[in-house]
Amino acid sequence: MRIRRLDLTRYGRFTNHSIDFGAPEGGKPDFHLIVGANEAGKSTLTAAIVDLLFGMGQRSPYGFLHGYDGMQIGAALELPSGEREVVRVKRGARLRDASGQAIDEGILTAGLSGIDREAYRMMFCLDEETLRMGGESILASQGELGQLLFSASAGLAAFGQRLSKLQEIVDAFHKPRGRSTELSAFKARLDELKARKEAINVLATTHAQLVLDRDDASAKYEAALSERSKSKLRFDEINRYLGVLPDLVALKSLRLDLSALAEVPQPPAAWAERLPELIGAEGRIKAACEIASATVDRIRRERDGIQIEQVLIDAGPAIDALRNSEARYVTALDISKRESELAVIEGNLKKIAERLDHAGELPAKLVLPATLVGKLRGLIDRRSGLRERLQAASREYIRASDALSAAKQVLASLDATDHDEVLAARVRLALDQARASDHAARENAALRVVIGLQDKLKEQLNQLGSWTGDLDQLAAMKAPTTHQIEDWRRRGEVIRQAGVKHASDIESLTDRMVELAATITSIKAATGLVDDAAARSSRVYRDDAWRTHREALSEATAAVFEAALRNDDGITETRLSQTSLAADLRQAVQAEAMTAAKLRRAEQLHTDTLALKAGLDAELAATFIVIGLPSDAHVADLERLLMRRASALEISAQIKAASADLRTAQEDGAAHVGRLAAALKSIGVLPSENEFANLLVGLQTAIDRRTTLRSELSHAAKSLEQSVTELATRQRDVAEAQAAQDDWQQEWDVTVKSCWLSEVPSPLGPDEVSQVLNVLAEIPPLESERESLSHRIAAMKRDQDQFIQAVSSVASSLQIPADKDDPVKLAADLRRRLETARSYERDRSSKTAELERAVIVNRDALEEFTLHRADVETHTSFFGVASLMEVSAKIDEANRRSELERQLKVLSSRITAACRTETLEAAEAILAEFEQTGLEAEAASLASRLEGARP
Repeated sequence: MRIRRLDLTRYGRFTNHSIDFGAPEGGKPDFHLIVGANEAGKSTLTAAIVDLLFGMGQRSPYGFLHGYDGMQIGAALELPSGEREVVRVKRGARLRDASGQAIDEGILTAGLSGIDREAYRMMFCLDEETLRMGGESILASQGELGQLLFSASAGLAAFGQRLSKLQEIVDAFHKPRGRSTELSAFKARLDELKARKEAINVLATTHAQLVLDRDDASAKYEAALSERSKSKLRFDEINRYLGVLPDLVALKSLRLDLSALAEVPQPPAAWAERLPELIGAEGRIKAACEIASATVDRIRRERDGIQIEQVLIDAGPAIDALRNSEARYVTALDISKRESELAVIEGNLKKIAERLDHAGELPAKLVLPATLVGKLRGLIDRRSGLRERLQAASREYIRASDALSAAKQVLASLDATDHDEVLAARVRLALDQARASDHAARENAALRVVIGLQDKLKEQLNQLGSWTGDLDQLAAMKAPTTHQIEDWRRRGEVIRQAGVKHASDIESLTDRMVELAATITSIKAATGLVDDAAARSSRVYRDDAWRTHREALSEATAAVFEAALRNDDGITETRLSQTSLAADLRQAVQAEAMTAAKLRRAEQLHTDTLALKAGLDAELAATFIVIGLPSDAHVADLERLLMRRASALEISAQIKAASADLRTAQEDGAAHVGRLAAALKSIGVLPSENEFANLLVGLQTAIDRRTTLRSELSHAAKSLEQSVTELATRQRDVAEAQAAQDDWQQEWDVTVKSCWLSEVPSPLGPDEVSQVLNVLAEIPPLESERESLSHRIAAMKRDQDQFIQAVSSVASSLQIPADKDDPVKLAADLRRRLETARSYERDRSSKTAELERAVIVNRDALEEFTLHRADVETHTSFFGVASLMEVSAKIDEANRRSELERQLKVLSSRITAACRTETLEAAEAILAEFEQTGLEAEAASLASRLEGARP
């Protein structure tokens, strides 16, 4: 798995920040080094990678900016199956794809080869704190890395771990003064089994008698159980009979009550619920019928009291039609104003005829056809353009003549001496080559490189410290190889680790010796026990005293032997009475001996390690002295010296290469200076100095001057040619403009002669004709307006006559006197009377509709009353009574009979169940055979027997 891009969307101090590592390049290491100052975010980046791969914890220190639930990181991962976009959000802590859908965590687990979060952090997330803790673990030989280094140095892989596990197993089985060990549990179990054995151990004869007693007791017990079961069954039966005797009495009472209600018929079940509704609806329905009848009579009287004028209503359409003609009549009242406007228009037309010097003629006859007017206006418009064209052509002809004279003068003033084009090409080539040369840049760059490398070489030589030779001696110095330096480093690291390990072992073993000695001393002081060596010494002393006494047989030897025997017996008795402590003492002594042996071995190994270190230091000191380092220097000092030596030699080689580049650039510059000086001499210019830049500027100035002269000659010749052509063109334009002016004048004369404009005493020019056309344009609108007003006045008079005639006709049909002086007032009076008649008609129609509705309500009320009476008759005839209240009493009696029958059925079920019979008659026959007092006495007797026989 490879991380191609890491997205810090909302994580720590970063917002929408991405780090793109790009695709791997073939043949190059795929290694990326990220460098930053303190607090730049390097640790945040490491934590983000871990959280992306293994999920964010419950509490993250990187949620201080975006909030704990808003944290989000993502990445583009290159997996064996292809590139995959993944996103990790804190909310839900699930892995998602780019679209936000949850995906399986297995795609990351497979790419990580099964390692967990802690293993990943240990291998790939080292920081200052982790390195410090790892160093402490190495020194203490703890942790996986510590075990690995200890195994490599001592060759005892997992030995200490195995010893620790064995010690745990031993302590779990038995530990002095321990109470929860396996041995203590086995001892307690053994004591328990012994106690149980003592409790159940009996003689054989006693066991046989106990078996006989058990069998006899079992037989008697079975007989007693059988008798008790029979008594229990009889007791339960008597209790059932006693329990239903009161039910039998109640049954007989119910039968008497039912016999009194035998004649009451059973109504339908819904009658009991519907009866209150019938009783309540009787008065309501009767009142509704009376109200509906009174309402019908009232509405009929109100309707008959409304009278309408049918003749006026029939004339309604004609009266309504008067509104349109009335509006036109009112509009026509300003007919005098329109007649005044018509007189004004006719006066204006007469004035126009006078302005055109045709006062006696009708203005309409003076109007010219539209085509003729358009042609005249087009000729007028063309005339101004033609005149402007002729004037412009004349001005351009004069300007072209002046330009031709000026071009001839310029050409005559320039020197037209021929120039050598081949020489000019050679000079220009030399200039271009000089400009294209980069020798100056190369010379400056090489000079800067040489100076910079010389400073670096001086700095490197100063850093060599005690070295006093030159570069050749430095290059010839015999330096150790990289492999040899690495071997020294590896041997030194192994020796250092071994020394640390042996020193740690010596310290721990010394502490162990002190602990064991204290344990042995405390056991001896507390119990008086002696160890095995002291016991063997006492036994030897006793045997020697015995042999001495057997040989001498004196009181003195007897006393010595007695004392030795008593001492040995005391030691033996003490050791036998305290076996456990003696075993602990023996183990402590043995452990002390083993620890002492291990301590001696560790001290020997430590001494050997110090010898190896001294040999390595001597070898390094000899090498350091040869190359000029102090004898007490370190391998790191040697490596720094060799690195600076290699750097100084590399810089020396670079200085030689840069110096060669500098010489090449200087030689190229000298060649270009010679070529530039020769080019200047070839065009008659003697250079005052041999500086490259000045020669380049001088040659460029001479070339520019020659180029300018040639350009001016070419421009003057072209200008003369263009002036000749321009003058011929302007002459042709003047002739064409004059011809167009003559054609226009001829066409104008023909057009004017085709209308009355040619009849004036003096010919009219274009300006006068334009004014006449403007005056003639006023006539058609005035004529149109005059004709429109004439038609409108005639229509107004016609509308007035039609409105007066219509109003008079309607009034005559209604026998109303017509007022021809004020027909508008008469029309308003007719509309008012029509509205009143229509209002009466609407009121009568409304009352008629209301009467129809009231009739329907009255009919419905009568039908409801009839249905109600039929329903009441059904109820009363069923029970043979006269009122609904009596029906209610009968329904109550029927309900009571139903309840008594239900109770009778319940009592019958209880009695037959208690007597275990199919019918009530059979149960009554069984109960008739018993007396309650006898059953109670038998039940009491059985209860006392059962109580005494209770197990």
